Amino acid sequence: MDRHLSLQTYVPRPLADWIKGKARDQQVSVSIVIRDQLVDAWQRENEARKRPGALDPARQNLFITVALEALLASHTDGSLRQRTHEAYNRRLARLGLSASAPEGGSDEA
Repeated sequence: MDRHLSLQTYVPRPLADWIKGKARDQQVSVSIVIRDQLVDAWQRENEARKRPGALDPARQNLFITVALEALLASHTDGSLRQRTHEAYNRRLARLGLSASAPEGGSDEA
């Protein structure tokens, strides 16, 4: 069986507060929360390396976004693209997420 090694680091206060809060909520030690976060990040990175480029979620999202923009921009209903962006911004606002890119940012595709 592998022996676990101890690591030590300094983190910014907001990160420390977040980790301590997760530990308190989960009723586990801070070291368990940190270990779980590190193992999750390590597994995600290794899984991404094994995955063919076409199956990478970031690449898929980018392709879907560009393809959808192209379809909306070329649609016969010229207002469809704008209405789609407005609906997207309303959904972001409802979820408490930040608004879309600054002026001109939505015309890249």
